[in-house]
Amino acid sequence: FLVLAPFAEAQQSEEERTGKIILGGGLGLMADTPDGTAFALGLSGDYYLTQGFSVGPLLQMGFTDDLFQLGFTVQAKYTFDIEQIPALKPHIEGGVGFIYADLNRSRGRDENDLSVLFPLGFGVEYRLTKSISLDTNFLFNFTDLDVRDEYFFFTWLVGVRYRF
Repeated sequence: FLVLAPFAEAQQSEEERTGKIILGGGLGLMADTPDGTAFALGLSGDYYLTQGFSVGPLLQMGFTDDLFQLGFTVQAKYTFDIEQIPALKPHIEGGVGFIYADLNRSRGRDENDLSVLFPLGFGVEYRLTKSISLDTNFLFNFTDLDVRDEYFFFTWLVGVRYRF
């Protein structure tokens, strides 16, 4: 057992997230935007204050032929460790920030608005290597956009995360 003790400590320290930065990016879809379903791009960063709790920025962008939508929030995230499957890391998150939407209608009338944004969501990360993980996120976004009186949209992202 004494021979395995240093190996166990090394394995445990690899899992330590406190003080670490993880950056991610993903592609996906935004449903129920002011112009229907949009192509989505998401960028995120997490700084772990504890083993499970992190804070960081989230940038959500949505694109259609007539819509450009940009949301920037500060997210709080809690990541769970599953002892039986150490590579799988589910999480829950919530945040607050702002969203800008610019809708160009075919009749020549443009609409744009800046509003508050409250994303709540969950997701799961699967670690491929010590530094690289696959990731998927589901975000329920609440807002008060005056563009077509939009109050809710859903974002689904699939991407990669890199741990420093």
